[in-house]
Amino acid sequence: MKIRQLIDISGTIDGTVWPGKGEVLDLADHVAADLIANGYAELVTSSPKRETAAADPAVETAAIKPAARRAPKA
Repeated sequence: MKIRQLIDISGTIDGTVWPGKGEVLDLADHVAADLIANGYAELVTSSPKRETAAADPAVETAAIKPAARRAPKA
């Protein structure tokens, strides 16, 4: 089961140093379930998706156009 570490855990697992906070690892289901139940990890259900903003041509054009100059007050 794939999990993401929510905390740093000291020591080793299977002879390897535990991954740090935020790292994703694949563990046996019973080990992953224990970590999740104790609040040390969360289940990774899919790859994280990056949000992208859709470009609005009107906004881009308005941002590029120079500001209109006003005539000086007399």
